[in-house]
Amino acid sequence: MTQYAREKGDGALRISGQPGGVVHLRGGLVVAVASPGAPGPGTLLMRSGRSGAGAAELRVVRVMAMQDAVFAIVAGDVDGCEPVPDPVEPPEALTVGEGPMRLLHQAARKLAALDVLPHRMRPGRERPLPALEVDVTQLNAVRRELLLNCDGRRTARDIAFRTGRAVYTVTVEMARLLDEGYLECVESADPGLRIATRVPAQGLRPRAPDPATVPAPPADPAPPSPDPGTAPRRPQEPAPSLPRRTPGASGITATITPEKQGASWKGFFRLRSGSAK
Repeated sequence: MTQYAREKGDGALRISGQPGGVVHLRGGLVVAVASPGAPGPGTLLMRSGRSGAGAAELRVVRVMAMQDAVFAIVAGDVDGCEPVPDPVEPPEALTVGEGPMRLLHQAARKLAALDVLPHRMRPGRERPLPALEVDVTQLNAVRRELLLNCDGRRTARDIAFRTGRAVYTVTVEMARLLDEGYLECVESADPGLRIATRVPAQGLRPRAPDPATVPAPPADPAPPSPDPGTAPRRPQEPAPSLPRRTPGASGITATITPEKQGASWKGFFRLRSGSAK
């Protein structure tokens, strides 16, 4: 693309592959990029509700769409490129274009950023679906929208078109949702079968706590081991050297209410461990 821009300056270059695309140049600068792998400016505007954008905002959206289209082309399979005979410049072309090397460097940086994520994704490759137990209340509106559009058949590129968002942004967020356990990629020969075993997007259930992070309940304290040299004594048996006392022998017949015990079992164990002061 850069060589064609230096030699020709004006025209269009068709990049074959998956998804491929067409790059339009004027004066050696890229003024528009169309690719079936990324939403165009019109889709971004309509889906985002900004159809009445001003001139400045319209240029921003067109530049974003062009950068995203270059990323989608580079992230896919590139088989080759050839000039387009008698090209027609699209209506969404920029008045002042972008340098081709700058666009390629931006796409390369985005690919490098995707490669360092724990779950590497490509816009047109993985087709994740929601995990069985997820808590969508923990997600913001954008991430929740992406999650609810995942059904095991749509790629990040498909969801970008449905939501009117940039392919790169959607791919990054879906990779993060995979890492956080909200999405999963289940390999299956029959996509319809695996979807039938999942709950629908509107019926997502709260995520169950991870057993590895739940602390185990404290074990009951073991009773003290008896002295091997002492015979076990039955509980509540008075010492054999003390005679039993006859009730009322002292002449006191009034009932005395026992005082409430101030110590508890928890305090007892704290005393045993030496933590009580």
